[in-house]
Amino acid sequence: MTRSPSPAITPAAPSLRARRLVWFAAVIAFSLFVSQLAEIPWRSALRGSDNTQNYLWLRSAMVGGDWDFRDDVTACNTLTESYRADLLAEPPTATGLMPNRYGLGWALVSTPAYLIADAALALARATGLTRAPRDGFGPAYQVALQTQHFALALIAVFLAFRVARRWFDPEPALLGVLLIWLCSPLLYYQTSNLSMSHGVTFFSVTLCLWSLLRARENPAALRWWLLAGAATGLACITRFQTALFGLLPFWAWLGLRRTSPDPWRALAAMALGGAPFIALQLFAWKIVYGRWLVFSYGENNETFDFLNPAFRELLFSPRHGLFYWHPFLAVGFAGLFFWAWRERRFAAPLLVCALLTLYVNASWWCWWFGASFGQRAFEAPLLGLMLGLAWFYARATPRARTVLFRTGLAFACLNLGLILLYRTSLISRNQPVTWAQSASAALRIFR
Repeated sequence: MTRSPSPAITPAAPSLRARRLVWFAAVIAFSLFVSQLAEIPWRSALRGSDNTQNYLWLRSAMVGGDWDFRDDVTACNTLTESYRADLLAEPPTATGLMPNRYGLGWALVSTPAYLIADAALALARATGLTRAPRDGFGPAYQVALQTQHFALALIAVFLAFRVARRWFDPEPALLGVLLIWLCSPLLYYQTSNLSMSHGVTFFSVTLCLWSLLRARENPAALRWWLLAGAATGLACITRFQTALFGLLPFWAWLGLRRTSPDPWRALAAMALGGAPFIALQLFAWKIVYGRWLVFSYGENNETFDFLNPAFRELLFSPRHGLFYWHPFLAVGFAGLFFWAWRERRFAAPLLVCALLTLYVNASWWCWWFGASFGQRAFEAPLLGLMLGLAWFYARATPRARTVLFRTGLAFACLNLGLILLYRTSLISRNQPVTWAQSASAALRIFR
């Protein structure tokens, strides 16, 4: 049954169907995670242009004590020679440094894993167990970073379930979260390519909404408003377009103004939580670019055409179209729409954030987002789609629930198949890939 958020969650055991789905999701997630760890001796888990630039904020500070990325790019084992040459050929900034268009969020979250790996390696070198250099690129660093981000992914999925439980009974909440997760790009970016920023983005948005729900239950507890602000700040500096989700705490605060005699303390707490993250990003831009505020994508002539968004291509193109690569997400989107229509107070801000994300992504010149597993830049709104599917499932008849579950499970298996084809490069990472081409690539495996 759909319900308004309540501080008391009625205990109820998930159904056998839901428990089996949990086991299925766990086996898939751990298998994908362990298999990518096994690749580390042969190729870096931090490989790729986006991954490298996310990581260099951390590696450059730890190894070089600066944010001069040129020596890091020269030394790294995470880039092909053509990508390395492209980065080294970019014009220097006003401070004479190499630009970095990505935010600090992923690097900031990764700091504990880096420090643990570096300390363990220092101890092993001191005791003569290894001669591996403390260069930030070796297997010890990669394993620590990947493990931390996988743990963060599991926490994010659990938080998504806790958010869903504020409105729905255990079975709709569990199936809504897990089926959308298994059928989405997040399954890949939270198990197989953890050095991309999408897992941290999903975590921070989910943490923000969870904190806001806790704050709604106890408005006087400023720690929840502080945590919501911190999560929003982290989201903003991880993927800049996620600043759109600042609508969530603002919407919650507007609701508080109608019921609280002193809403300004909550607003101050949210600002205090988010300020350190924003300040750190502004400081980094000042060091690298010489200015406090930078449109880093514009510095590389990567433009947005807001008057001609490519909605049709973004949603339905074989080139990473959201519903072409991940058809089952359309069910969650429809559920979110109808839920927002019925209960605007709770679901409307999530729907608005999803639509704004679609608009911004469709307006970017590279709406297919390069070498991407599906429409990877739609990671933050997936929480809303999870809740939308849970709403559909909660209102469905027993027969319709069975159809929804089996359909979602079938598309989850197709998504897993696409991940395997994508990881083995049997389908293109950058060009359009039709379902017929994917089927042909799958047949080549069996042959």
